[in-house]
Amino acid sequence: NRRNSGSIAMTSGAGSGGGGISACPAKDQTRMTIERMEAERQARRKAMSDRRVERAEEEQRNLAAGNPGDVDFIGLVRKWREAHVGPKQSRPQPRTDRHPKICICVRKRPVTDKERKKHDHDSVTVLTPDSACIHSCKLRVDGITKYIDHSTFRFDYAFDETEDTEAVYVNAALPLIHFICEGKGGRATVFAYGQTGSGKTYTM
Repeated sequence: NRRNSGSIAMTSGAGSGGGGISACPAKDQTRMTIERMEAERQARRKAMSDRRVERAEEEQRNLAAGNPGDVDFIGLVRKWREAHVGPKQSRPQPRTDRHPKICICVRKRPVTDKERKKHDHDSVTVLTPDSACIHSCKLRVDGITKYIDHSTFRFDYAFDETEDTEAVYVNAALPLIHFICEGKGGRATVFAYGQTGSGKTYTM
């Protein structure tokens, strides 16, 4: 019989129905389990290290953009905006031929220097010319998992932080000027409401 230098396999049983017995010893299952656990541990450590680097880089980007604060919450707000905010809609011209009894407007202001020092972040999104969304940052009952409640409100007008005071005047106040100047004894009142530092005096 010819012999070769390859591995030798011994079989028992007749025909194809017999079971095979390998002459090569099987790798110890305990050792395989240990190696697998070690590989998984190393993968977790690498993932954690990569995540720390990503968080640090993201935090620097947020600081450069003037939006400091919790990286995770800022990321959740950003993902929500990417999924829900489309191209900015043009604001329709204000109508002077109708006189609603009440017109409610909201104006978003930028994050202030004081808020940046406190590491507060932007938590309001003006969705459309007449709606805004408040992003409430929360923790689940485990005290670790972060999530955000998104509450959308409708107004007659909603102005984002990029719109100047003239835009607010043209849409919210100018129609009242036309109304009281019609000579029909019309009266109108404009007032600002909001917490301290929200921009009431600046707008008025």
